[in-house]
Amino acid sequence: MRLAWISRLSAPRWAFSPTMQAIRNGFLLCLPLVAAGSFAILLNSLPLAAYQEAMHSLFGPGWKSFGALVWQGTFGIIAFPMLIGISHHLAVSRNQRNPKELVSPLLSILVAFASLAVILPSGEGLTIWLGTQGLFISIIVALCSTRLFLRLTRIRRLCLRVYSEGMDGAAPQIFTYLLPGMLTILLFAAIHLAFHVVSGYSIHQLLHELILFPFRKGLLWRDGDSFQFALVFAYALLTQCVWFFGIHGTNVFAPVTSNVFVPATRIDAEAGWMFSKDFLDVFVFMGGSGSSICLLVALLLASRSESSRRLARISILPGIFNINEILLFGLPVILNPLFLIPFILTPLVLLLTSSLALELGLVPPPTVTLDWTTPPILGGYLATHSIAGSLLQVFNIVLGTLLYIPFVQISERVKQERQKQTMSALMEVACANVVGPSGKKCLDRDDEIGVLARVLAGDLEQALKRNEGLYLEYQPLVDHATGEVIGAEALVRWRHPLYGQIPAPIMVAISEDGDFMKPLGLWVLDEACAERAREREGGLPEHFKISVNVSIRQLDDASLPEKIEHCLARYRLAPHMIGIEVTESIALDPKAPHNLILEQISQKGFSISIDDFGMGHSSLVYLKYFPVNTLKIDKALSKDVATSDICMEIIATIVGLCQALSVKIVVEFVENQQQIDVLRKLGCHVFQGYFYSPPLAGEKMLAYALAMNRKAEAK
Repeated sequence: MRLAWISRLSAPRWAFSPTMQAIRNGFLLCLPLVAAGSFAILLNSLPLAAYQEAMHSLFGPGWKSFGALVWQGTFGIIAFPMLIGISHHLAVSRNQRNPKELVSPLLSILVAFASLAVILPSGEGLTIWLGTQGLFISIIVALCSTRLFLRLTRIRRLCLRVYSEGMDGAAPQIFTYLLPGMLTILLFAAIHLAFHVVSGYSIHQLLHELILFPFRKGLLWRDGDSFQFALVFAYALLTQCVWFFGIHGTNVFAPVTSNVFVPATRIDAEAGWMFSKDFLDVFVFMGGSGSSICLLVALLLASRSESSRRLARISILPGIFNINEILLFGLPVILNPLFLIPFILTPLVLLLTSSLALELGLVPPPTVTLDWTTPPILGGYLATHSIAGSLLQVFNIVLGTLLYIPFVQISERVKQERQKQTMSALMEVACANVVGPSGKKCLDRDDEIGVLARVLAGDLEQALKRNEGLYLEYQPLVDHATGEVIGAEALVRWRHPLYGQIPAPIMVAISEDGDFMKPLGLWVLDEACAERAREREGGLPEHFKISVNVSIRQLDDASLPEKIEHCLARYRLAPHMIGIEVTESIALDPKAPHNLILEQISQKGFSISIDDFGMGHSSLVYLKYFPVNTLKIDKALSKDVATSDICMEIIATIVGLCQALSVKIVVEFVENQQQIDVLRKLGCHVFQGYFYSPPLAGEKMLAYALAMNRKAEAK
C-alpha cells in the first residue's frame, strides 16, 4: 500500500525547521520530569484496593503527599523547563551562526523567563499556568521573546559597549545587551496589560475561554440524539487538538466534563444519554488522550527503530494505567506533524464504533464510575458488568492500532531519511577544519548535527570500553616494481548497532571533541600489533610493516613513546614492524611539543610517515624539520594526475626532493592503470588503493599478501 501522499502531508518542511528543532529540544529537556511525574501519578493512583490500604496503613493518611510533591516539581512546573530548552537552543544556534558576537544563552533564558512571568495571571490560580495547562503559552513566549531579544542584540544602537577593566569577565556582555533584554520584557508586559484592558482576561485565561466558548451556551442541553453526538464529537475533537499543541485538553475541558458528562452517568438510563465521562474514559480515551494505548501497541508491533521500541517498553507500565505522558513527550507526539492525523482521528473513530455498539445493544452502557487509572479490558468489564464491555475495548484497541501502524511506519521512513541527511551533514562538519566557540567541531552544536554527534560520541565511548563494534581493516601497500606487498595501513572501523557503518572522519572528530582519542588510538595500536604478530606466524617477512595513524591528541601525551614500546614488547615485535602515520596538518611548528614527541618516537627506531600530504597545509619544509621517513601523497593530487598537468608537476617536484633527501613515497587512492602509468614515469613505485585491493580484514589481508608475494617470487 502506497502512502506517499500521507508522508508528504505528515512531513512538511517546517517540521524540521529551527523552530521545531528548538521545541523538540525543549521536550528532550522535560523528559526526566515527565518520567518522574508519571511515576508519582502511578504511585498515588494505582487502582488496587489492597495497594491503597497497604500504603495507608504503612504511611498514614498523608501517604500521597510524597507523590503530590513529586508531581508539583515535575508536571506542576513543566512550562519552565520547556521554556529553558527552547530559549537555550535558539541562543546557541544563533551563536554558531555568529561566533564573533556571542550572546549568553543564560541571559536569553532569563529574558524569556521574565517575559513569561510578566504575562502570568495573578491570584491563587497562578500555579495552574506553570504546568501542562500553560505549556502552549510557554512555548510561544519562549520562541517569540528569545527571537525578539536576539534580533534586538543585532541593533548596535541598543548595545552598550562597556570595557571589562575591573569587572568580572561576564559583566561586559550583560551590560552590552541590557537594553535589548529590558525592551523585550517591557514589550511582553505591555502586551499582557493590553489584553487585560481590552478583554478583562490575561493571555492564559483568554485562550482558555476561547477554547471553552463553543460549549458555554449548550452545557446543559440534552435534547436530541444528534445534538448529543455532535457535542461529544466536538469535545473529543477539541480535546485532541489542544493536546497536540501542548495544552492539557482534559484539564482545559474540565468544566464540560463536570457539567455535562459526569451528571450523565446518573441519568443515562432514564434520559437516554449514553455519552458519559465513563463512556469516554472506558471506550474512547484508552491509555489516555489520543487513545495512546493503540499507539503504544503499534510501536511494539510495527516499529523497527530501537529507540522507539525502547520508549514503548518504558511506557508499557504507565500506559496500562492510562498514564501516557512519557509516550506523548518522548516521541514526541505533541507538535509532531507525523502523528497529527492518527492522534486526532483514532479517538473519533473509536467514538463512532463505541456509539454504534451501544446503540445496537451489543454492549450495555457503563453505569459504574471507575478510577481513571483502571487498566483497559478490566475497565470495560467493571464499568458495564458485562464481558461485552471488555470485548468492545479489545476491538477498539485492535482498530486503533491498525490506524496508528501506517503512521508509525511513515514516521520511521521520514526519521531514517532525516538521519541520513544529518549523518551526511555531520560528515561535512567532521571533514571541515572549522571549530566552534569551545574549540570543538561538532559536540557543542545545538542542532540536529550536534545531537547526533553527542549520541555517537557516547555510544563510541561505550563501544571502546566494552570492545564492541570496533574493528580494524588493513589496506595493502604494493611495490609495483616487484609486485610484493610490503606493508598495510590499519584503518579503524565502527559498526553502530543502529546507524550501521560510521564513516572514519566522524569517528575521529567526535573522539577528538569527546577527549577519548587517546584510548581509541591505543586500542588501534594494540589491535594492529596483535595482527602483526599473527601475520608473523602466518609467514609474512620481517620487513612487512603495519602503519598506524596517530592523532594530534595522542601527541599531547608525553608518555606516548613509552606506551608504543610497551605495546610492541607485549607482542615481541621489533620497531621496524610498526609504522607511525601523522597527518600533515599536525606538523606546523618545529618547536611544538607534539613534534618533540615525534622525534622521540623516531629515535626509538619507528618510521614516521606524513599521511594525506597535499590535503591541507602542505609544505615541503616539513621534510627539513621533522623526522620523516615516508611521505604519502593524498588523493587531492593523485586522483587527477593522469589528466592534470599541474598535479603532474607538483608530484614530480615532490618526488625529486624526496629522492634527494632519501624519503620514501607512497601514493594513495590509486584506482586505475592510467594513474599507475603516469606515476611510474614520475618516479613513484609504491601504491595504495582500490586498483590493488580495498581495505581487508586481517585474515583476508594476510592471504592477499601471501598470494601476491608468491607471484612476485615466481617472476
